[in-house]
Amino acid sequence: MAQASSLMHLAIVIDTNLEVIVRKKKPFQNPRLSVVMRFGLLFALLAIATTFLTSTVDVDAANNKLKAGHLDVVPGVVEPTKIPSKPQQPVSTSKKKNKPRGNSAIDGLTVGVDALTTAPAAPTLLAAAAVANHTLDPRDMKILVVAADGTEPNFPAIKSTLDQLGLPYNVLLASQTTLTDSLLWDGVSHGYYQGIILTTGSLLYYDATTNSWPSAFTTAEWNTLWNYEAMFGIRQVTAYTLPGWPDTYGLADPTYAYQDTLTTPLQTKLTTAGNAVFSDLKPNATITISGAWTYLATVAPGENVTPLLTTTNGVYTIAAVKTYADGRQNLAITADGNPYLVHTLLLSYGTINWLTKGVFLGERHASMGIQPDDILIDDDIWDTKAMTDTTGITFRMSGTDLTRFITWQNNIRTKFPLAASLKIEFPFNGEGSTGIYSPDTLSSAVVANKAQFNWITHTFTHANLDAITAADTVAELQQNLDYATQSGFTNFYKDAMVQPDISGLYNPTFQQAAYNWGIRYLISDTSRAGWNNPSPNTGFTTPSGLLVVPRHTTNLFYNLRTQAQWVSEYNCYYGPTGTCAGGAWRYWTTNLTYNQILDTESNLWLQWLLKWDIDPVMFHQPNVGAYNTTNSLLGDLINATLTKYSAVSNLPIKNMTQHEIGVAMTNRMAYNASGVTATWNPGSKTITVKVANAATVPVTGVKYGTPETYGGQSISHINMTANQTISFPAP
Repeated sequence: MAQASSLMHLAIVIDTNLEVIVRKKKPFQNPRLSVVMRFGLLFALLAIATTFLTSTVDVDAANNKLKAGHLDVVPGVVEPTKIPSKPQQPVSTSKKKNKPRGNSAIDGLTVGVDALTTAPAAPTLLAAAAVANHTLDPRDMKILVVAADGTEPNFPAIKSTLDQLGLPYNVLLASQTTLTDSLLWDGVSHGYYQGIILTTGSLLYYDATTNSWPSAFTTAEWNTLWNYEAMFGIRQVTAYTLPGWPDTYGLADPTYAYQDTLTTPLQTKLTTAGNAVFSDLKPNATITISGAWTYLATVAPGENVTPLLTTTNGVYTIAAVKTYADGRQNLAITADGNPYLVHTLLLSYGTINWLTKGVFLGERHASMGIQPDDILIDDDIWDTKAMTDTTGITFRMSGTDLTRFITWQNNIRTKFPLAASLKIEFPFNGEGSTGIYSPDTLSSAVVANKAQFNWITHTFTHANLDAITAADTVAELQQNLDYATQSGFTNFYKDAMVQPDISGLYNPTFQQAAYNWGIRYLISDTSRAGWNNPSPNTGFTTPSGLLVVPRHTTNLFYNLRTQAQWVSEYNCYYGPTGTCAGGAWRYWTTNLTYNQILDTESNLWLQWLLKWDIDPVMFHQPNVGAYNTTNSLLGDLINATLTKYSAVSNLPIKNMTQHEIGVAMTNRMAYNASGVTATWNPGSKTITVKVANAATVPVTGVKYGTPETYGGQSISHINMTANQTISFPAP
């Protein structure tokens, strides 16, 4: 009887809501059901009754208005990109082929003029000769990355870290360009680099003509590098090495003992000295090395070596600093890496911070910008029996869902102090509060609890913007602003919006009208071709002057509220026999459980945090709806991500609204285009920064103006006009 009553109630709700749409439609509204669909649904109601009543969606929370009925599911990334790790090879010779004469450039950076030379092989390299002392002389705040030939798996990881930070660097491909003194310093008293990174310890590359693995540096080049480091007190990082030629880096030859961590992950821990170098990591963190060749080294007798990272039993050294008799220092790591491996990401900042002595151009923050779209309206729901979201079942949050989520948000801040500032940003559609839903406990709950969240416009009616007129654009934006004003929203920026269905990116009429109205920041979808970040933490500028902020997608799809729904649809796409999208996205060899899906998806989000990626992340309001009295799918995913993050990191997570992200991306784009150069003079303890174009220049490790303190370091943001030079105190 209760089911029959609920069914009748549903029919009335459907009929009433459709009547509202048909009779009250405004020109700029975007209703998803026609009159024909209305009668079709009513006649089909009995046919779907069994499916509906056995689903997990509450009857009084479901309706068929379909205001936000998204047209398709766009699968996201399933796993991080897998890049094969390479073992180190014994050095065949130090002799290399003649290098081409002329300039060699990579990534648009010219690294110098080559000399045509043939270097003799040398079985042993001599220590750096006695050199002049320039340790107090100026050096440019820039890094030199030396790769053998650019095919090393960790080469993209090194560049990715520097790009993410915004730290200027040049690349030298040693098999193509001869390293000379003139590439490193002016021959008088000015050094060109504040740090050196080698991709591998021997700079090996494969020479197909001789079927051998020579070093890309000759004896003379190794000594040129060492002399420069000794003269200016420049540190070196060797990102992947085994103890061998030309330098053991203070580690004993383990007879090439290694572990292929693809099949057997290696558990490591920081030493006391390692805690100081990697202060952004938890002191007791277990750092798991997986997917990378790793050499198991020990400290050689009599060497001045300080282990930083060892196996958990303390037997083998994986990262260590060697101090040489001439004052040089090198931080060597015996594990390979790539931009997607967690251990690479975890160790990246500490190595760069050590290399630069804690002072460099650039900055980093771990951040979260979480946006569950369609607040106040409804979404389609995945039907686990019909294996589709087209059966007419929809979900709209209730007031209880909202208050439960507030409780969850407060609890998560307490549970994870690093995320104490977490505040979800809700993209809202004001039309949902106008009485078109009955019953409606959500609208009043939103107003009563408005201070608990950040808010961003999602248009008034969830209108598609691909072909919208200028007048309708203004109407959509103004009506939603009127709703926000009347509701008393304070955590709200008028200049940012989330477009329904990520629409309008190819509609200049919409973009110009939105800009004229006051919008400055739109979003794109990073999973769509051409709309990922053009460079780290940057976006796209439209001809109208809008900034498009790339937004990450996940595989927590828009039409999911319960665990069973997520497992069902996820495996429909990615399971071994999945039928969604015609099986085009099958990936796993077995279907995943709920906990396995959480583990996989939280691994992806963990990467964004560890890469200091500031892109917001897309979800939808069904993901916020509680599937029991406490939990939601979005809450579970955030909890799983923060659990992993808090186990390894000490960095506070900065909560960012889309407005704040837009400002940060605008600043980063101006910084990238500024032509910035900087010189650090240890003798006078000054830093001099120059720009060609106006920008706000971030400098980590100095206190100038009103510095920010983050992760135990100062970060100064220096506002500079075009062609300006500023000098300020250095540590």
